[in-house]
Amino acid sequence: MSAKSFDIVAYQKQDHEAVCSLLVESFKAKFQENEDVVGVLSLKWKWKAPSSSLPETNPISLAPLLKQFGCFNVFKFLTGMHALEYTPAANECYIDHLAIRSSHRNQGIGRRLLAFAQQFTVESGFHALTLHVAYKNQGAIRLYHKLAFEVEQSKYNGLRHFWFKEPVWHLMSWKENLHSRREHR
Repeated sequence: MSAKSFDIVAYQKQDHEAVCSLLVESFKAKFQENEDVVGVLSLKWKWKAPSSSLPETNPISLAPLLKQFGCFNVFKFLTGMHALEYTPAANECYIDHLAIRSSHRNQGIGRRLLAFAQQFTVESGFHALTLHVAYKNQGAIRLYHKLAFEVEQSKYNGLRHFWFKEPVWHLMSWKENLHSRREHR
């Protein structure tokens, strides 16, 4: 199966369970896998003025998660996600989550989702695309470097260390104007 056979589509309500399952899988929890969704990209940005064409995000209901995964697992997941919480600056688009089903990794899906995020960043008028990545995740860091992301800062986070057993995290960024300059060298 090649990456060319996949489409990047906007999230819809009927995708909720599959997306939740994939998010949980990406944090190494053992939950049922849905075969339809193989990759998830979640972007966030600071809310702009009402004249902005960018949509606001709506909170999701926890009831289906509690029913499917149980109170403890949902609590652990939400607490862990809170440890990863980041508020982007103005003019910054942040990759809140990127997950590829383990059976579909190394097929170019992550690269396509990141290219989509870069294109969205430029077309939406943001100056930077940022993400956090665990220091130990060298495969992801190599991919981000290939796509012109640079480490902005590295720091220890106690909550992330506790929940994810990853003490040091990098904040990486991609800036369209820097990327364009590199291409013209």
